[in-house]
Amino acid sequence: MFFRFGVGLLLVVLTSLGGTALEKRNLELKRAVSRQHYRLERLQEQRAGKRVLAQQLGAPNRLVGQVDQPLIPDQGAKSAKPARPNNRKPRNNSQASRDGSP
Repeated sequence: MFFRFGVGLLLVVLTSLGGTALEKRNLELKRAVSRQHYRLERLQEQRAGKRVLAQQLGAPNRLVGQVDQPLIPDQGAKSAKPARPNNRKPRNNSQASRDGSP
């Protein structure tokens, strides 16, 4: 009779230890999932911030501002753009008649 009681008690203890181990593992997995969700949110926020920054840096007004700056500092004092001769011929007669030029 003592043997049956001991085996029954051992089964109850093993079952509770197994349940405790499963609970512990379940909590670890929940923590891991929670951390992953937090990381995902942070990465999404960083991605959105970097997209905004990329759009701001790629904006046309910034590009035009960089193009207008002289390449060589010494020439910048004289003139930003070299004088260009206007000796082009009109492409067709319709343009010439609209411009009023011969």
